[in-house]
Amino acid sequence: MAATYSKDRELAAYRWGFRILLVSQAVPFILIFADWYMFNGYYVSPRANQWLGATQALFSIASGWVAWRALLAIRHDRLMDMVQGFRRAAVLGLVQLLLLAYQWGTRFIPPGTRYGEVYYTLTGVSGFYEVIGVFVLIAISFRAVRVKFTSDYHWDVDAALYFWIFQLTGGLLAYLALYWI
Repeated sequence: MAATYSKDRELAAYRWGFRILLVSQAVPFILIFADWYMFNGYYVSPRANQWLGATQALFSIASGWVAWRALLAIRHDRLMDMVQGFRRAAVLGLVQLLLLAYQWGTRFIPPGTRYGEVYYTLTGVSGFYEVIGVFVLIAISFRAVRVKFTSDYHWDVDAALYFWIFQLTGGLLAYLALYWI
């Protein structure tokens, strides 16, 4: 009984520590959003490709939903469903990164303008966290096969999903700021 209590407390400490990490990682997003409103106000460039941005946002939402379903699978002891779900979410994230690379490569937005500076900085930070998130999803999916996560032991899966949702939230807020507000 005491071992279970100690293990639960340790897991609770991990969760709180990881939440503090995510809050600290939100600082770049907050600073860039603050710069956005200070420099650009509510300006959205007419050269911004609304459809491509919306497509990216849809891939983002779809990958979050697939990753969430993967967490639910491991909570019901369906290991391979979790592995496949995380890998599918990673593929959707990679597609979103390819769309971002396409937008950067075509230079719809001139980088020398105030809007362009904020656009490339914000999408760059968002893309950086997405690259890390894709790596985490793939790493956890390979680790899960080796470690054999169960419904009682899946903290790594929880942490990967928390990070994925964190970066998706930052990306969606960036989309709203850059294309609609």
